[in-house]
Order: sequence, then structure tokens, then C-alpha cells
Amino acid sequence: MTRTEERLRDAFGAAAAGIPDGSLAPVTVPAPRRRRPWAVPAAVAGALAAVIVGGTAVGGALPRISHTGAAAGSNGPRHVVAIRGGHAVVEDASSGALTKVAALEGRYAAVAATGDRRTFFLAGSAGGDSYAFYRFTLGPDGRPSAPKRLPGGTVRLGSGFGKPENLAASPDGSRLAVVGTDGGRSEAVVIDVRTGGHRTWSTPGEGLVTSATWGPDNRTLGFLQAPGQASGRAVLRLLDTGRPGSDLLASRVARSAEVTGTRVDGLINVFVLNPDGRTATAQIQGAKHGRNDDAAFVLATLSTGTWQPAGRAVPLPGDSFFVKADGSGAHVLQLIDGRPGRVDGGAFTWLSRSADYDDLAW
Repeated sequence: MTRTEERLRDAFGAAAAGIPDGSLAPVTVPAPRRRRPWAVPAAVAGALAAVIVGGTAVGGALPRISHTGAAAGSNGPRHVVAIRGGHAVVEDASSGALTKVAALEGRYAAVAATGDRRTFFLAGSAGGDSYAFYRFTLGPDGRPSAPKRLPGGTVRLGSGFGKPENLAASPDGSRLAVVGTDGGRSEAVVIDVRTGGHRTWSTPGEGLVTSATWGPDNRTLGFLQAPGQASGRAVLRLLDTGRPGSDLLASRVARSAEVTGTRVDGLINVFVLNPDGRTATAQIQGAKHGRNDDAAFVLATLSTGTWQPAGRAVPLPGDSFFVKADGSGAHVLQLIDGRPGRVDGGAFTWLSRSADYDDLAW
């Protein structure tokens, strides 16, 4: 069983165990990885099948993986904001290895960045499964301002996998997005940072929703949806948050999560819309192989015109359900089994030997 499948098993087990009879919860952004018993109802099993179906083998000429040494792209972001053990810290990434600059007061579960390398948002515990949101900025030296709580109350965050990929900030910093699934409903919640107003899109019985990402227009919200039916296929969707209505399925299907007929065939686990408006970056899982059902993973560029792979793909040392790009889209963070790395200059590079990271952004 691959690490991807282990995370899915734990997520669906937690989701199935935590749903009271007849209840509907507001929204879920899963918390850090938790090992739970394998207990999956039929509808959830359908979503699981849609997510873990492998494609053909990842092929084609791919750049090398660099496991040591300074990271490529010295003109990339200097500072990273990371969540480690429930605390938010600012770290310097300019040397190719992360070094601590400062820590922020409070306990936090996730971080999202606007892409300007200065403005960040944190999800902080407000008791139980409820979280409040905070904004802060970084100075040129990486020193953070005091986090300021946003208006509008809290959002409930449930348990499972993929939490960091379910919280996203719009490029202009005006809105936050939270996507998730709980109580038999798939939901997306958009929060107005200035007023604290919430707007919710939902649909019943539509399985797993992950991978929140904003388009450069600050209006289009992308996400990955795995339907709850056994016959359904996972798809990448784009929601126009400027239009009226509250139906999550009013969003447009961009493409199937299964990539076939190309040199990087496989299954898209997570994706982000890039600032150029013409491309997206996706992590693709290839076919399982070997006694332990191992799989190859690559970071690939997709054209948003055709939604087909375009350009080179970078091999990764493992799966992460994690892709976070900077404001240029040229520098991408990865988090693989708690250990951070980066992709730029056509190669992957580890940023730290530590494996206690829960989330990070730049």
C-alpha cells in the first residue's frame, strides 16, 4: 500500500467514524495525519476508489532529483512560514536549508500565503474543532507583525488528511477559501477578509473535496472532487465565486484527475492554478508497482487551455498531497512525510532533514 493510500484509508476511516446519525456539519478542513481504524461505508468507498485508481506508468525523459546541496533558483522567495508542532515559525530558505528567524505567539494548524512574499494567513485553534483566522505580514528581514484575528467568527475543521491543501488565500489577500467534506455534504466556504462575511457552496453526498486554489483573477476557486459513487471519477473543478447560487456542482469540470495518453500518465493528487493564468501545477501519481505497491510521483505543468501536460515534469522522492507555489509560480514547495522540499530550476531539493513540519508557505 502506498503512502497515498494509507492517508486515504485513515481519512475515510476518521470521516466514517465521526458522522453522527442524521447530522450535517458546516464544513471540514482536515487536520494533520492521524492513524485511525479502517472503516468505510459504501458511498465513501466509492470516492476512495475514484481517487486511488492508478494510470499507466510515468514515462518520458525527466530531470534528476537533487537530495542535497543548495536549492536551485536563488532568486526565489527568501522566507518560509511553517507550522511545526502547532506553532508558527518564520524560517530563512535563502541558503538552501531552512534556518529559524522568528516564532509567532499562539497555536496554529495551517498557513496560507497571498504570493506577495509578505502577507500570510493562519488557522488557529478556537476550541474543539473550531478555528479562527489570523493575518500578519513579514518585514524585509523576515520579522513578523503580531497576528491580527479576522472578523466573522470561526469555521469548524474536522479530522482526516489534506488539511493544508484545503485552505487557500486569494492572490490579492481579500479572501480565504476552505473546502472539505463532512456529514454527507461537500462544501466550499469563502471568507471576506475585511468584513468576515462567509459564503457557502455545498452539495449532498458528493464524496471527497480537497486542493483549494485561487486563480489570478481572485474570483475563480479550483478544487479536486472525488464523487461518492463507485462509478464516479475524480475531477478538477473551477468555481466562479462571483456568480449567484450556492450549488457546489455549478462549478465547471476542467478535466478528469486521470491523465492518460501522455508521457506523464497517472492520477492528479493535488493542483494549484498558476499566476500566469495559462498554466496549473499538478502532482501526478503513476502506476503502482513492486511488492509494496510503490508508485512514482512527478510535478507537472498543465495547460489551462487544453488541460493537458505541457513542458517538463520533475520527479519527486515521494507523495505529499502538497503543492504550494510562490507569487511567480516558478518556485514550488513540497512536503513529503513531514519533510519540506522545493522544486525550481527543473529539480527537486530537500530544504531540511527534519520531518516535523505540518504545513508551510512562502
